[in-house]
Amino acid sequence: MKAIIFAILLAFSIFPSDLSWAQYTKSNDTLTVQVLTPYSYKAEDGSTVVIGEVQNKNNFPVTGVKLGVSFYDETGKILEYKTGTTLLKVVPAGGKAPFSISSKQDPSITDISVNLTGFNSSPERQQVLVITPGTLEISDQLVLSGTIINGGTILTSGATIYLISYDAFGRVVGITTATPQPDDIGVGKTSVFTISSTPNSITKSYKLVAESDNYQSTLTDITNVETTISSLTKLVTINDVSVTDLIGNKYSTIPIGSSVKITSEIWIKYASEQSEQPYVCYVQIKQIETEKLTQNQIDAAPVEFIGMVEGVFHGIEKQEISVNWVPDKQGAFFAEVYVWDPDAVALAEPSHHINLMLVK
Repeated sequence: MKAIIFAILLAFSIFPSDLSWAQYTKSNDTLTVQVLTPYSYKAEDGSTVVIGEVQNKNNFPVTGVKLGVSFYDETGKILEYKTGTTLLKVVPAGGKAPFSISSKQDPSITDISVNLTGFNSSPERQQVLVITPGTLEISDQLVLSGTIINGGTILTSGATIYLISYDAFGRVVGITTATPQPDDIGVGKTSVFTISSTPNSITKSYKLVAESDNYQSTLTDITNVETTISSLTKLVTINDVSVTDLIGNKYSTIPIGSSVKITSEIWIKYASEQSEQPYVCYVQIKQIETEKLTQNQIDAAPVEFIGMVEGVFHGIEKQEISVNWVPDKQGAFFAEVYVWDPDAVALAEPSHHINLMLVK
């Protein structure tokens, strides 16, 4: 379509459907304030919601970050242009802030693009609000309670807490807000909050951030999550992820520029013999610095490549999927496999086995 830096399809078509694989494209590193890859979806009222994050790569805070979103139909015609700002008024030096911008109700919107239109330098806003989340409980609904403490030297008012959901590719795929009670928090005092929403099935991790009239918190990871898995995510299992050359020989180390074949067996266990279940399988490759990985290191590892395969299960059956990857730099890498339906609803838990690949 048009040559716009941050163009994506709607949530039901995350990557171009006519590609069997796709190289992950990194953002423009020359920008001092950068819009990270956005995500969009159709809301119940028919509007298109665009959410994401802005990263401040300066060594000073910024404010007044302005974003412009263009909404297109399938022919590339602009149907609406909408402006907005980040949800945090101040984006800390080196930090990130979420945004959410919605269109009017228009079912003919199929594509969007986001661009940065301006920002200003800002005085520092102290990050002295301390959030302590409880257990995040996920079933048909997402529920999280916790506390927020004013660690500053003066009363703080107007605090808003944001629960940010991220998918496996590091994109923001959900933003939910809450107001602590009481909303005026004295020095050293504590308020409580509860957040409830409908969970997004493609979410991989969660963070919290808060901002008041005069203070902020840091981005806080939620590590205590209890999930009651829906029957849908039990439909498919992912087994036997292997890494070979194109004719099936295993690598001890992978030479730079060599073709790598990543193969996995996927098995749909619950289906009638006559039913059909379309799927989209993603193979994600991340770069790591150590062979001994914690879960936080796995989640934070930079994405090097994303491959995609589409298919259909015909009743209960096993299928083998594969994608090809050509590494262009040295290092240690591992692969993760995801299976979703075409509407980005998870059909399986992600693969858990770490397949370490050394490129030299």
